[in-house]
Amino acid sequence: MAKDKNKDKAKLNLRILRRIWREHTKKYIWALIGAMVLTAFTAGTEAFSVSLLKPIFDTGFIDQNSKVLIMLCLQIIGLYFLKGWLYFSQTLILSHISTKTVQSIQQRVFSHLMKLDMSYFNKNSSGQMLSRIINDCNSITNIAINFITNIFKDLITCVAMFALMIYYSWKMCLVVFVFFPIGAIAISIIVRKTKNISVKSTQKSADFISLLSESLQNVKIIKSYCMEKFEANRIKNILNIMFQFQMKTVKLTTMSTPVIEILSGFVMAGIIIFGGWQISNGYLTTGGFVTFLGAWVSVYKPLKSLLHFRVQLQTALVSAERVYEIIDTKPAIKDIDGAIDLKDVKGDIEFKNVSFEYENGKPIIKNLNMKIPHGKTVALVGASGGGKTTIVNLIPRFFDVTSGEILIDGININKYTQKSLRENTSLVSQEVILFDDTIRNNIAYGKGEKEYENVSDEEIISASKNANAYDFITSMNEGYETRIGEKGVRLSGGQKQRISIARAIIKNAPILLLDEATSALDTESEFEVQTALDNLMKNRTTIVIAHRLSTIKNADMIYVIEKGEIVESGNHNELLQKNGEYAKLYNMQFKNKEV
Repeated sequence: MAKDKNKDKAKLNLRILRRIWREHTKKYIWALIGAMVLTAFTAGTEAFSVSLLKPIFDTGFIDQNSKVLIMLCLQIIGLYFLKGWLYFSQTLILSHISTKTVQSIQQRVFSHLMKLDMSYFNKNSSGQMLSRIINDCNSITNIAINFITNIFKDLITCVAMFALMIYYSWKMCLVVFVFFPIGAIAISIIVRKTKNISVKSTQKSADFISLLSESLQNVKIIKSYCMEKFEANRIKNILNIMFQFQMKTVKLTTMSTPVIEILSGFVMAGIIIFGGWQISNGYLTTGGFVTFLGAWVSVYKPLKSLLHFRVQLQTALVSAERVYEIIDTKPAIKDIDGAIDLKDVKGDIEFKNVSFEYENGKPIIKNLNMKIPHGKTVALVGASGGGKTTIVNLIPRFFDVTSGEILIDGININKYTQKSLRENTSLVSQEVILFDDTIRNNIAYGKGEKEYENVSDEEIISASKNANAYDFITSMNEGYETRIGEKGVRLSGGQKQRISIARAIIKNAPILLLDEATSALDTESEFEVQTALDNLMKNRTTIVIAHRLSTIKNADMIYVIEKGEIVESGNHNELLQKNGEYAKLYNMQFKNKEV
């Protein structure tokens, strides 16, 4: 059972290495071949320099031939000069390849994440994903850089040195090889234990990044509740756990050193004893013995590196598994074969028997039927948690319906490409998402990737005026080139919302989705934003989720949503006359007020 498990793990590791080669490194094959040729020459110069020890001792020292000794010394200088430049050249080439390999993997992971549906992001924290893109991809560098830059060279060096040792005394090589099985068994045990620790250590590292990201994003809440010390202790605790795992990993990794050193001591003693016996019996010259000993000393360091690398490789492979776990995740929402582009949009929207659930057996939307004629404004109202935002999120296919269908202009939205569907919808939500960039670039973002770079100043200014943002933008020292900070932290709530509306205006999509766009604003900001929204809603099919009912009095149709179902529908006056759920909500907000 254990053997089968180890075989499966070995196959998985080999498959991952093959994928890294095939998908990211193979394109550099000619540069790689050139670098490996340089590496082979580097290893060859080391073997040749060791082979010069025999004539140095036998001819130069014992026979006292000074001319030969000088020539040999000049050869050694030339060899070391050549070896230095060969190593320099191969390192430059291989570092370029390995760095590009890791960057290619990071790009692939990020690009794939952007293709995944919202349900994936709901289940996985941004910190966990950051850890895989940064930490785990960088850990793969241990495979790329160490294997390509060092391990190949060490392997060639070992082969060359062992060939030299066998050439001078194959019998003495048996002393070396007799201890190999012992070292191999010891290293295998260490490798297996390292793998287990690496899995836990990598997960804790991801938890740390996740917690750190969360704390930095929520620093305002942390300070307002005086939780600075609490958060610092959480970070301290996870760092302590990471430290313990790290020390276990270091202990296991460095455990290979005393194992190798002890075995090397036995090997060295065996070489000296057996070599001395061969010299005294005339089977080996002093120069031959010194060359053999020099070859063993030269092979010792690369051999130790190879054994160390086998241990370190396990940590990198754990990270590679985590990275490919993302890459191999299939999007739950994808275009069907033959999907068409949504063009010449009128904007008629219909929900037919739509049900939706995030988790099996826990419906959020239940058998919903709703028609929204093009160019009309429909409002969704009701208590929090009733499913209003979910209804809006189904239209651009952030999630797919569990049953039923949503139609735009009479065609099921599943038959449209996701790209064209989302190009024709604009979303303005209560949670304004802005980028740490200039005001201009945040507004231009609404144009999409094709037109983003070519948006004219006139378009930007026009959109900002329609969004009631022009005055506050031009009052800033740098105007449209003002950087607004992470999530627009340098702007007020109303200013951020108006930038968001300007972005939606410049997109000019025929279908508009407003998710409580004014609920978090003060009265003055709400007036400015509502005026901007009125400009945005003209001649568009609009769905409004509203908490403040004053903002949707003029909607063509209002649906009251409770527990994923429509319990009432009609316009403002009709619903008040029914004296049902809408009237209750209205009276709670405007009791004793004339609106």
